[in-house]
Amino acid sequence: MTYFWAAVGVLLAVGLGLIIWGSLTGPDREGRDVSRQRNREMQLGAVLVGISLLVLVIAYLTADWP
Repeated sequence: MTYFWAAVGVLLAVGLGLIIWGSLTGPDREGRDVSRQRNREMQLGAVLVGISLLVLVIAYLTADWP
């Protein structure tokens, strides 16, 4: 079960990282406009964060509390 929670944590961290990375503005090193690519990265990050938060909420609601 520890691997499961570690995977959820990694999913959350990667999603947040993609959102932060995608929010950066400006051209890449070659001077090309990468706004579409960064927009997709932000969307993917939002999906990953949403999935991980959904898993955490489901785990909280279905937990066997003492």
